[in-house]
Amino acid sequence: MTVVNKNGYELDFDAAVNFMNDEIREKVHSEIAPCTEQEFFTTYEKAHEEATGEEWFLSDSYPCW
Repeated sequence: MTVVNKNGYELDFDAAVNFMNDEIREKVHSEIAPCTEQEFFTTYEKAHEEATGEEWFLSDSYPCW
């Protein structure tokens, strides 16, 4: 399953989950599940930025992993 980040870059969802912060990921899961992978990913991007004050590196136009 692929998802699209806020800059239009397509990513593998399962691979991206491995780079999510555990606490933020679990918080998002408890708030919005059940949902689609795209909804989860988009919500995680926003939650990560709110929690850390920085854009998540997988939200870049051309993320480097």
